[in-house]
Amino acid sequence: MDMIYENKDRKEEIFQMYQEIFEDPEAFTEYYFEEIYEDNRVLLAQEGEEIRGMIHLNPYRVNAGKREWTLHYIVAVAVREQYRRQGIMAHMLKRCLNDMAQAGEPFTYLMPADRAYYEPFGFVFVMDWMEEQLEGKKTGFRGEISPAVEEEYDRISGFLETFLKKFGVYTVPDQKYLRRTEKESGSSGGNLMTWKQEGSLRGVFAEGYEDDSAFLRWAFSDDPEEMLRQIRNRFQGKKIEITGGNVIQGRPVPKIMARITCLKSWEEILRGRRDFSFRIRIKDPLIPQNNGMFLFDGNSERVNIKKEKEDGDAETILIEDLTRVFFGYDAEKVLTEHLCLRDIIPAGPVYISEEV
Repeated sequence: MDMIYENKDRKEEIFQMYQEIFEDPEAFTEYYFEEIYEDNRVLLAQEGEEIRGMIHLNPYRVNAGKREWTLHYIVAVAVREQYRRQGIMAHMLKRCLNDMAQAGEPFTYLMPADRAYYEPFGFVFVMDWMEEQLEGKKTGFRGEISPAVEEEYDRISGFLETFLKKFGVYTVPDQKYLRRTEKESGSSGGNLMTWKQEGSLRGVFAEGYEDDSAFLRWAFSDDPEEMLRQIRNRFQGKKIEITGGNVIQGRPVPKIMARITCLKSWEEILRGRRDFSFRIRIKDPLIPQNNGMFLFDGNSERVNIKKEKEDGDAETILIEDLTRVFFGYDAEKVLTEHLCLRDIIPAGPVYISEEV
């Protein structure tokens, strides 16, 4: 079976396969293939000309460490029903992971339909979404809530960055991202919205609708309590579900899984709590360049990661456990077993809220 990246000449076939397998609303599917598809990479598993499986790799600008990276969000992992349980998904994932490693991408991420699909491939949760449901009610107008216009995108981007800087890893809300968010919201009857008072930008959120419910994300404000009141006033009589942002406390729901792809690239992300040096054997059965003995040598400025010859004794760690440590999520058990890793300052916390 061939594994090839399609060159954008089979859009209609891929569109039909997407519709057959996934249950996304038609408007969202149309948005996805109009706005996302042209920039993504689609790996196809095919026999002859027949497409049997596919994986979409959607590029996003992600801030991690001291720089921005173009990383790939794995979506639309699909195998036609008659070809499932034949190892096709495993072959596709292995190919994608190694291609990302060769490209120097430090990690990839996804939102699993079922965590059990991805845990065998070294993916672990690295972020909870904070979610809260409430009822809209009359609270009185204060300021103005209106759709964002493209001329404001630079201003909105800068506003959001002031809140996102507290996260170690986050999707960069640049103009392209905001334009995409506006169109994605539009596919569910909503928009990218701003809350202003006397012309001053006080808050931002993206909205979408389904039946009598409103769904909000990216809800950030410099006056969270007041913007929440304004949101409730806007959606009087509706159920409101808010994900992330700073206007709610919410309940944590594990949502985003990630996996180390290029271990060497983490040199540009990690720092040490103090000077340290240790050797550790990493077990990565899918990406050979991450598998083997490594010397970690770090300080408060950076961490150097060097692959060494397989000689002598060293602790062994699974790549998924190292991912937990690097992101600082659910890592305490791992750190208890590998005390040397406590000197590494994790990259997290993470803020990724894309559902695509």
